[in-house]
Amino acid sequence: MGKATLSALLLLGSILGLASRAEASSFTVNPITVTLSGKDKSALLTLQNQTSEEIRFKILMQAWQQSPQGEMQLKNTKDIVVFPGLLTLAPNEERKLRIGSTVPAGAAERSYRVFVEELPPLQAPQTANKSEVKVLTKMGVPIFVQPAKPMAAGTVEGMGLAKRKLAFTVKNTGNVHFLLQSVRVKALDAKGAAVFEKDVEGWYVLTGGTRVWEVEIPKDACAKAKAITVAAESAEAKFSGRMEVPAAGCGP
Repeated sequence: MGKATLSALLLLGSILGLASRAEASSFTVNPITVTLSGKDKSALLTLQNQTSEEIRFKILMQAWQQSPQGEMQLKNTKDIVVFPGLLTLAPNEERKLRIGSTVPAGAAERSYRVFVEELPPLQAPQTANKSEVKVLTKMGVPIFVQPAKPMAAGTVEGMGLAKRKLAFTVKNTGNVHFLLQSVRVKALDAKGAAVFEKDVEGWYVLTGGTRVWEVEIPKDACAKAKAITVAAESAEAKFSGRMEVPAAGCGP
């Protein structure tokens, strides 16, 4: 995988009204996803300071699940260990972190995140300006412990239309996560021609997880629609759903 360049948001100074500008620290993490297994129980994560100042870091491991709306649900775990847990990088210095699994591979994939958190400097840099605010950055990298026989699969379920609002669910029915590259909704007329199309934002759907969406169909398109389809696609699998438009689905 390629490097993820991490730049802190520059909004803090303007939001708080504390400074004329905000200074952001920058570092890179590589790779941006770590996959472990029964055979490969450890991996290296490379962290590089891309600034001219010393940066301190704290490394935290957490188990990762998701709500149906895609929000992260995190809790502390000892399933994954990382060394070192605290480190300081000199300007432009690069260090490798060792990440390892303490649990065997199971029938289903386990998901975690390693968080690389920038800590406040022990002393203000000599180049610091009183009008500057340093915004600290925190980045989470996904870690997956795969089963012996990975299988990616999913379904589109629970399609329903009421008051021109389409609701549907993508369910992960396999034993590994997938990352949705596209989720496309189409409303079709009696001849099968599209009268409405919309792409909704896809993201991770973890093992055993679901993701729900709601899409509003425009009034004119809904009046012409006879069927609605949902096509979801990841790098590993494609799956779809279809429903006929109910008579009352496009009502007020």
